[in-house]
Amino acid sequence: MAFSWRSFARDLVRLREGRPDWWDAVRAGGCAGGVVLVGWSVGAVSAGLTASIGAFTALYGSGRPYRYRAMELAAIALAFAAAVAIGALAESSILVSIVVVAVIAVVATVLCQAFDTGPPGAYMFVLAGATGTAIPGASAEPWRLGLLVLAGGALAWLAHMAGALVGPRRPEKATVAAGAAAVSALLDAVGTDRYPDARDRAARAMHACWVVLVGQQSPRLRRDGTLERLRGLALDLHGLLAEGLRAHDEGRPVDPAAVTRVRALADAVAHPPAAPHPGGPANVPLGGPGVGRVVRDLLAAGSPWRAVLVRVGVAALVAGAIGSLAGLDHAYWAVAAAVLVLCQGFGWTGTLERAALRLLGTWIGLVLAAAVLALTPTGIALAATIAVLQGAIQLTMPRNYGLGVVVVTPTALTIGSAGHPADLGELLLARGVDTAVGVVIGVVVFLLVAPAASRPDPPALVAATLRDVARVVPHLADATTASPAAREARRDLNARVLALADAHHAGDAAPVGRTVDTTVWWPALDAARGVAHRTLAACWAVDASRSPAHPATPWITDERAGAILTALADLDDVDADGFLGPELDALRRALPQVAT
Repeated sequence: MAFSWRSFARDLVRLREGRPDWWDAVRAGGCAGGVVLVGWSVGAVSAGLTASIGAFTALYGSGRPYRYRAMELAAIALAFAAAVAIGALAESSILVSIVVVAVIAVVATVLCQAFDTGPPGAYMFVLAGATGTAIPGASAEPWRLGLLVLAGGALAWLAHMAGALVGPRRPEKATVAAGAAAVSALLDAVGTDRYPDARDRAARAMHACWVVLVGQQSPRLRRDGTLERLRGLALDLHGLLAEGLRAHDEGRPVDPAAVTRVRALADAVAHPPAAPHPGGPANVPLGGPGVGRVVRDLLAAGSPWRAVLVRVGVAALVAGAIGSLAGLDHAYWAVAAAVLVLCQGFGWTGTLERAALRLLGTWIGLVLAAAVLALTPTGIALAATIAVLQGAIQLTMPRNYGLGVVVVTPTALTIGSAGHPADLGELLLARGVDTAVGVVIGVVVFLLVAPAASRPDPPALVAATLRDVARVVPHLADATTASPAAREARRDLNARVLALADAHHAGDAAPVGRTVDTTVWWPALDAARGVAHRTLAACWAVDASRSPAHPATPWITDERAGAILTALADLDDVDADGFLGPELDALRRALPQVAT
């Protein structure tokens, strides 16, 4: 697929769908401004500004169950404190500072991916560590800086956890409600052109449900508690998703009762009824592979994230070195900008888009920063300014990254200069130049360090999908779809479905290097998704046939299972009749002739 500048420019200004989360904005702004206000009230504004680094903890953890959120945010607050303290220890040596920031960048990238923290990801930790290296004389009291940052993190922790007092299961209810909306949209889309997108959104929404309802929960479950009831609703919703998939595959309309049922389930989320079936950990899908498995996969041979980590480390080292040699007053801005361009693991188009948005957003934001800093806010006005700007970041960043950067720029400069820089023009120029240097370094490093590794490998994805289907098929023959082995196989196959969908949309052309043309593989990727979805839908049908009084009914015979396994090993041996026959035959015909 050829790169399109017109499409690229359109994506730069596009606003994503979604409603603004005002509570998140108030919380983030209140934490950032609150610590500055406390510092001012005790005559230590600089201490309050340092603590505001820890207050960035409020940017993470939204949507997580409160028990899980408490542990995650505590770890994040400690990580911010450690990053600043370690950076401060390295302040006396430029060489050591560069290496330390590079290590922080790589470690933060791994952990943010492993814990799926979402935006702003590793960027804030790199900025925190780099800020610590830039504080004059910080190496004499790194422990004090770390404690101040930790204090800011503690305030953010308390603000995040306050919601548990009024709605301890609100995050779980929100994710089930989102799942119900997505499944309802899927049922409405069966038989229309909207079906493929609705199917993918419903699959992602239900995956998110199980991550929240199972993966981020304590293994101990109170009998007939709200969580168990929500799991019961989610089980019904996932069964209805499977009904929609089967209706589409069989070319029939959706059962009207299913449409009525999904609406009833959506209405029941606020006050879930007693679950008709046990919703304990042994009876629901696995929520995710776990942090250890994710880290191993990130670092495994062939993982595209190995190239991402190398890029992040190299970019941090190069940006730090160039910034120091060029005498940039705020070289850590260049380091943070370079890491930001690379740490999300985007392909060429995504990397270029992130770089452009960072550069343009920063330069436009400098105009806003000039207006804010010209007022030289102090005391309460300084705290209020930081609070408003931080809240605005939360409102704008999810809609458009560049728009968020416009607000990030005056926020960072106001915190860094305490609202009254010695030379405003020099500060603005330095920010613009340092950001440009970092962005350019990030793009160049992407081009030089395995750019093709960021693109999906469609042949490998299709082959891996067939292997995962082969793990599930025997459980359809002996009706053991709820066994631990089957649940693991279904989890992995579901993850593969999401990867296939991502690969289908990753059609950006790499600027250098010889790569597989993803667009040539789109029909095969879609056909492989069809095989996977059909298999998962059959598993849900087997689950639905199981009851306390009756064992589950096998979906296929042992003979058919053997035939399917043979076809999965060699698509030239496909029998187009019977379960998975049409889907495997469609996959065989969709494979590009260039495939090897």
